[in-house]
Amino acid sequence: DDNNNNNDQSGSSVRIPKSFDVIGDVALLHALPEASTDQSQQQQEAQAIGEAIMKRNKAIKVVALRQSNLVGTERAPGDDGLQIIVGAQRQPLVTSHMEYGIKVAVDVNHTFFSPRMARERLRICQQVARGEHVLVLFCGVGMDACQLAGRTEASSVTAVEVNPVAVQCCRRSQRYLEKNKTVTCAGAAERLTILEGDVLDLLPTLPRQHYNRVLVPRPKEGALDGDLGQGDSGIQFLRAILPVLVPNGGECHWYDFVSTNEYPTCQRSRQFLQRVVEEHGLEMEILHVANAGSVAMRQLRACIDFRVRPKE
Repeated sequence: DDNNNNNDQSGSSVRIPKSFDVIGDVALLHALPEASTDQSQQQQEAQAIGEAIMKRNKAIKVVALRQSNLVGTERAPGDDGLQIIVGAQRQPLVTSHMEYGIKVAVDVNHTFFSPRMARERLRICQQVARGEHVLVLFCGVGMDACQLAGRTEASSVTAVEVNPVAVQCCRRSQRYLEKNKTVTCAGAAERLTILEGDVLDLLPTLPRQHYNRVLVPRPKEGALDGDLGQGDSGIQFLRAILPVLVPNGGECHWYDFVSTNEYPTCQRSRQFLQRVVEEHGLEMEILHVANAGSVAMRQLRACIDFRVRPKE
């Protein structure tokens, strides 16, 4: 959840950051307002901000500050990347997060999870037809996969993740799904399969031309990505995905990184997708381009939904 109100309602002069994420009972701050250069004064100001946030939202039990950029394939802060400002000193910082009635486990230190993607996850669920086989790559703690298993009548949902900590969270999320009485789609947990390993290693082992829908919320590849990118970002993933996608009508939700100037046409991304799809003897139809949120100043994560069919 974004919190866009930067003043504490109690009447004090504490400046709460304009935007932060709420993950379960954790408020995760990405930065603090510019403060005193004195270290002890900084700590006092940070603690006052944390206490103000907890006073406003009684469900928050921990306020943490991210102290480093997300790094590595895990895109996670790591052991030393979070400072707990107020609340219990949990190490690692693990919580459970609820989204549209589906609960997942999140290790905030060692996994990537964004509550800001909630509407995007719901958008994808609304497109899934009964009987589909769905593949979720880079599934993280499993929110996308659990939403799909719990909210749709897909025949199967297969989730792939390389980070072992995220896989642990995902398996715990599957157990939550099994016990969730509000889930109306029968056999939700049983229809979910979790595979641990590198996407490029596992894709060749999966059944050919099998999946009706593939989600690819891939991580940003640094200098290879975005409008200033120096290469074909994600090309190895796309080449490995196309053989497992149903060739006549299979749909892919491809997440790319674009500038605000490129959106919504995303011409660079469209040309890249078309070139690789044609390499595989297929043609594609762009169904929709969605804004899946900001990743940096004037940089967006866009989801390009496309459908493939054999080339005539």
